[in-house]
Amino acid sequence: MRQSQIVSASLLALSMVGGGAIAAQDEALNSQYTQIDEACVQSQLPDEPVYEAVCPGLGGWMVHILSGEHGSASAYARPGSARSEYINAPTRGLFGGFHDVIEWRLDADGAFATIHRYIHYNTPDVVEFYEGIEEPNTLIVTALAAEGGYTVCPVAFVDASVLPDANLIARAVADELARGWDCGNEPVLFNDAMPDVESYFVSLGRKRAG
Repeated sequence: MRQSQIVSASLLALSMVGGGAIAAQDEALNSQYTQIDEACVQSQLPDEPVYEAVCPGLGGWMVHILSGEHGSASAYARPGSARSEYINAPTRGLFGGFHDVIEWRLDADGAFATIHRYIHYNTPDVVEFYEGIEEPNTLIVTALAAEGGYTVCPVAFVDASVLPDANLIARAVADELARGWDCGNEPVLFNDAMPDVESYFVSLGRKRAG
């Protein structure tokens, strides 16, 4: 995919989170989905070829997406609080951008985490330097009610290019780790060496709850 196509795709995504949601009940927890769409307010940063889109999320949350020539980053804010630090996906490609759907995990108190797919793009001349994959996919799990000085921070990066159940793994990460997550911790990388939440707890010498 040419650079101009990537930039155009990123800007299209920026101009396109609103939307009605589909709830998937799982006991007390459920998911709702929003889309990056025309409800976003887009602006260009002064003197930079970088664009910011501010999009409505759920329960008063706002999603900020910053996009430039080579990729995008996301941040979150809710009424009465400052925007969080921007969260970047791990570098796995020369270009990249977010999928236009965000999954929100909710409990009785509201949204506590998001899952957002980041798609990296590699041109043929650089693909060998990025795992040999043209479009590596990463699911970013973000805590919305964390601890350690911040309320929003990344909990995990799930490699959706190698894990066939990446969506289920990301949801389990959100449900079992996001609430009360300490933002002083580095995000956990789930891949073929750490393929699920069970293996994460084993690495800590702990038992998985339940």
